[in-house]
This record gives sequence, structure tokens and C-alpha cells, in this order.
Amino acid sequence: MEEIKIIPKPDNISYDDIHELLLEAHKKNYKNGIVLQYTQKTGDQIKEKLGEEGQCWVAMDGDKVVGTTSVTFFQGKNWWNKGKKVAHGCFTGILNQYQGLGIMEELNQKKYDYIVQHGVDMTEGDTAETNKTVLKVFGRDGFKVVSYFAAKNNHYSVRLVKWLNCCPFSDKFINRRFKTARFLTRMQYKPGKVERSRIISFFCNAVKRILLIS
Repeated sequence: MEEIKIIPKPDNISYDDIHELLLEAHKKNYKNGIVLQYTQKTGDQIKEKLGEEGQCWVAMDGDKVVGTTSVTFFQGKNWWNKGKKVAHGCFTGILNQYQGLGIMEELNQKKYDYIVQHGVDMTEGDTAETNKTVLKVFGRDGFKVVSYFAAKNNHYSVRLVKWLNCCPFSDKFINRRFKTARFLTRMQYKPGKVERSRIISFFCNAVKRILLIS
């Protein structure tokens, strides 16, 4: 193993290569029944998602891509980010044999530096609620679980936020909003974002709009 280098994705590595890496990196999740939506996107879809402002980084062991992460930007509309420009971390994965070497921390630091350069002070991410490994990494890195949603795949997911300066909300307030979102989401949807009934869905959406947690 050579020294691992973290660099912006070079032209000789395609987004199809990134897609293949993500599939390989998340094999364990598939075996555990977790199908993450972003790992299903094609190379062209990844490139489109990143747009002009987004950026992808890769971890290189010599000529071999062993890890990756990306960031995109969007305008916030929820209670925790309303009216703010927000960074979204996505398309992240480390090959199994390279986990535990600090590669994720180095990838994340590149991402945070890029976010700050764009004048943004908060970043978000999401994962399946049962993806304990990733949740542990998020928690260790200072992310807070703020919301809960039904993914289009076979699980429920959680949304996590890291304020790069100072979190403007108390842990008690955040926890209360999260529990409300979880209750309403599970009432409204079965796993896979399947509505339980139109009446229940109408009620849940109305409550979410009032509480600004949708």
C-alpha cells in the first residue's frame, strides 16, 4: 500500500468509475438489506447532480481509487436551514479493506475546506437509519440528527447537519423536532416511500407544513 493521496477527481477517472466504487464500497449494506439510493445513480446522474458548483474528491492508493466523497449546494427550505445556502455531502464510500485508516476524515476535511471557501457554514448528509457505521462516523464528526424521511428504496433514512460555526438550536429542540418527523413519517409511509393511505398522508403533510419539518 502506498501513501494515500486525497485529490479532486482527475479527468482520467470517470463518474462511471465513481459509481462502481460506491457499489463495491457498500456491498456490506446490500448484504444487510440496505439499498442506498445514491449508490444506484449512474455516472451521468452523479455528474448532473454535482452541477457546476459541486466537487468530487478521490482517495488514491497509487493508481487505484479506494475512496470518494462529493459535495453539492442547494437553498434550504426546512426549519433548520430555511433561506440559507447549504452544502450537501454525498456519493461517499471507502473500500472495505481501506476503512479504519483515517481516509474518511481526510476526505471530509477537503470537503469542509471547499464548503468554507464558498461562504457556507452548514453541511448536511443522510443515510439509512440502520446504517450504524456511517451514523457513528457522522456523530464523531459533530453532526446532529435533525429529521427523518422515507427513502425511495427499502428503508427509512435520517438527515444529519453539521454547523461549521455554531449550532443555533438546543439539543432538546432538535431532538423534539426529529422525534416528531419520525412519528409522522412512519405514520405516512411504509419503507420504500409507500403511502399507507391518502387520508393519513394529507394529515401528515398538513402537520409537517405547520411545523416546518417536511
